Amino acid sequence: MKARKHILLIILAQLVLAGIIAGLVIHFREPAKPAKDDEQTAGAEIVLEEAEEQDSDDILASIFVASDYQYQEGWKEPADTLEGILDAVNAGDKRIDTAIFCGDYSNKHGLWDYQISPESSIEEIRDIFSAKSPKTNQDDILFIQGNHDALTESITESGLHEFSDYLVYVLNCQNDFPWSQGKTAGCLDKTERSAEKMKACFDKLIAAGEKRPIIIATHVPLHYSARTSSRHSTGDNLYSSLIFDVVNSAADSLDIIYLFGHNHSKGWDCYMGGSTVFKTIGDTILIPEFEKNSANTDIYTEEILRFTYLNAGYIGYYMNCGPSEVQNGTLESYKAADDTLTGAICEITPNEIILTRYSENGIHQISGDGEGNPYKGGIDAELIGSEFYNISKESPVHIRRKS
Repeated sequence: MKARKHILLIILAQLVLAGIIAGLVIHFREPAKPAKDDEQTAGAEIVLEEAEEQDSDDILASIFVASDYQYQEGWKEPADTLEGILDAVNAGDKRIDTAIFCGDYSNKHGLWDYQISPESSIEEIRDIFSAKSPKTNQDDILFIQGNHDALTESITESGLHEFSDYLVYVLNCQNDFPWSQGKTAGCLDKTERSAEKMKACFDKLIAAGEKRPIIIATHVPLHYSARTSSRHSTGDNLYSSLIFDVVNSAADSLDIIYLFGHNHSKGWDCYMGGSTVFKTIGDTILIPEFEKNSANTDIYTEEILRFTYLNAGYIGYYMNCGPSEVQNGTLESYKAADDTLTGAICEITPNEIILTRYSENGIHQISGDGEGNPYKGGIDAELIGSEFYNISKESPVHIRRKS
């Protein structure tokens, strides 16, 4: 009896094993003649792979940047220029998620230092975006204060602003980083406080392992120019080393773009490449040295950039002379090699930051070759060596992200 049961169990086990093997054979043979559903699944897998590859290069954010929305005699209305540039951006199939404007929304001769309300110009800019770029998120547009602008309600608050794929740190002109630093009382204290606040913010971001790029949006540049020197009276951005040291140190860990306007006035820094100033990681930048009681300086240090330094692009005007030369008809004698009015697109992808400058005619060089300035008989000649002049670089520029 026990022998029969043993034989039956062996037979049963063999039958089960044979069934499993048959099932496996059938399973492995099926792909040779796929059913309709299997074909659809295979196609879906291919599409998914393509989508994942595309996602890795997706543009996470696309930001239009510009500055100095000012009218000057002999130039087009800023509104017309902005419309033309946005038309060129649209023709290039670039999307604009939002925008950053780096100050100076109006200008009157003899008036500066926060005396003019920017509200009507800001409203005009918003109307242009509504017409030319209706998908732009108006709520996220940032308006930075310039030295011609009153600190009104439309000016973006100073400090850090967080977005999904990037951060913006705002330095307004009046209370954070003024322009005529050597000439105006209290500017050193303001710049020192701003540098301390910025350092505390960046230290926290670094400690938290922040990976999003940071755009520092301001009006005043960092580099040494004739406006900083004893050849002129303003002591412009005399204390910029305080800001530069914080930014350059933080850029060891963070992806940073320093975005500015302002330095077109009188063309005193024409050697930086006219209206299209750009320097990036590894380039040399000249930073002013200062003493507490001096109104200007003729001394600078050569620093190696660890971040990207970009003039946002002038919308209103650019000239290498003063208003008197415009009025007496000698403007043409001071024309720069490149005085094109431009804006720029900053695109953020998972791996890169892509910068493309646009004029009304389409893509424009990101920076031009430096040149001397004939203003006032060449008053600024040989202020710095030509080895420090900006060099011509084409758009777009691809900057590899740290993470």
